[in-house]
Amino acid sequence: MIWDIFVILIYFIIVFYFGFHFAKNTQKEDDFYLAKKEIHWVFLMLSLVATETSSLTFLSIPSLSYKTDFRFLEIAIGYIFGRTIVALYLLPSYFSGNTISVYEYVGNRFGKSPQRTISLVFTVSRLLGDGIRLYVSSLPIAFLMERMGFSVSPEILGILALTILSIVTIIYSVFGGFRAIVFTDVLQWIIYIFGGIFALVLIFSQFGNTEFSNAIEHLQSLGKWKVFVFDYNQTGDNSYFILFAIIGGSFISIGSHGTDLMLVQRVIATKNLHSGQKILIGSGIVVFFQFLLFLCIGSLLFVFYDGKSIPPDKVFSHFIITEVPSPFLGILVAAILASAMSTLSSTINSLSLTWARDWEMDKWFSPRILSLFFGVLLFLASLIPYTLVDTWEKGILEMGLTIFSYTLGPSIAVFFLAKGKKDLPITGSLFSLLFLFSILTTVGVGLVWKLSFTLLVPIGFGCLLGFVSIGKMLKKVDR
Repeated sequence: MIWDIFVILIYFIIVFYFGFHFAKNTQKEDDFYLAKKEIHWVFLMLSLVATETSSLTFLSIPSLSYKTDFRFLEIAIGYIFGRTIVALYLLPSYFSGNTISVYEYVGNRFGKSPQRTISLVFTVSRLLGDGIRLYVSSLPIAFLMERMGFSVSPEILGILALTILSIVTIIYSVFGGFRAIVFTDVLQWIIYIFGGIFALVLIFSQFGNTEFSNAIEHLQSLGKWKVFVFDYNQTGDNSYFILFAIIGGSFISIGSHGTDLMLVQRVIATKNLHSGQKILIGSGIVVFFQFLLFLCIGSLLFVFYDGKSIPPDKVFSHFIITEVPSPFLGILVAAILASAMSTLSSTINSLSLTWARDWEMDKWFSPRILSLFFGVLLFLASLIPYTLVDTWEKGILEMGLTIFSYTLGPSIAVFFLAKGKKDLPITGSLFSLLFLFSILTTVGVGLVWKLSFTLLVPIGFGCLLGFVSIGKMLKKVDR
């Protein structure tokens, strides 16, 4: 146990080093938020992958194959298609001007009201979604503290773990800025990929050759290797029906990597369009193989824990804490911390950016003050899942995806309309109201008909386009 704590402390020291090493270069906005576009595209691509996959990938992806099979790879295939569309269609527009926030592009086309509205939606969805990510990453730390002999409730341990994680992330994000975040992301990506490979090898080592062959045959007989779902369920959940999954995955990726400032920030921080396109498409391929790695872990855990009652969303955390020997336990916990902190630091930086530029708060507050403020808000948001996880029917990963799915569809429609050559047929203020109404409509439709998260994005996309068309017709009638 002492060696595990030592490994984690070494990890924290390295993270602090990056934060303070780059602190002297973060006084100006273009450096604090984009590192003057001096970072090589490969580092930005790995930073993008580290940012988007987070602790939900490390801890929750195994739960999907533990419960079912490899069908989540359908979503990953959609991700590659979606990023390709963004790279070829939307990205050229982002490099045509001199914008730091991608929402400034919307403001240049449609005015301040739509720009600030989409910024506000981004802020709320990021605080809620990444609050879940922070919560998930705190679970193994709380388990570790429990093993160390802390005789308090799991809830108190979890909040204490969240506090430690938040403080460390806020410090290096506030002092180091975007440059420190990117290079820390690369380090964190290496750590958690190593952690995933180590976990897979460790589980594999628990089986003899004969046992492993039997396990593979057992998984195959149960259909646990299935990737594509061709059967449409008339009454149940069709999130992974092949058509819905690939189209939904494509829309999710278009929304996240084409309209979400936190992810787009890494793409426009490169020197030119060609490098940005390589970042987008390359990241999709890397993410696909990451998903494959962690789905393999979940399948082997299904055999390893055969007959035992363990909640799927906590099965990998349980394995890490109970089966991994010291000091490798410290390495895996550091990998979980790495996956969480890469997302959280990026969220802090991007929320600071959008409020500095889209809301012009840079007139009153420095980038570091804004980053500190949003770091504290993220910590508070991470406490929300304590009131939800016992009653939420779906897994914690799908919960996170659902939150973003409500807003991504209308956001995609905003940028596709901005990409068009025609001006808005309605006023910017009315457009902002329709944008918000389309999100509420998507939420209502999704809850009433209990639609899968893979359908929510295209529905939201169609809602805003439909509302704008209706507004255009009403305007003609008034004339």
